[in-house]
Amino acid sequence: MDKCTFRLSDSDLEILFRPIAADAGLPPPLSKQFVNGWEVDFYWPDSALVIETDGLRYHRTASTQTRDAQRDRAHALAGMTPLRFTHYEVKHEPTGVRNELSRAATLLHSRASDIDHT
Repeated sequence: MDKCTFRLSDSDLEILFRPIAADAGLPPPLSKQFVNGWEVDFYWPDSALVIETDGLRYHRTASTQTRDAQRDRAHALAGMTPLRFTHYEVKHEPTGVRNELSRAATLLHSRASDIDHT
């Protein structure tokens, strides 16, 4: 267990995700926060980034997929960046997840810098 990335989490998937996000250069996220009326898995308020990690247990039915889409739209319409990663991606393709998180962090940092300079 890595003491720098350990936090209490609701699922093994969330536990697997934290060190990947840290390796991507993201600071420790807030977790289990309500954002735009929805509880989110991970939240970086300084960059307006919301990440959901989707395991099959809670994200396989039509109703949960509809709710996930509504949640993503609520965040996007609030000017935030919502991203989703599946259990398979987090567990079996962590390098790809890390690379995408790193790209997102760079993009969001660039946007924040542009806003600060206007």
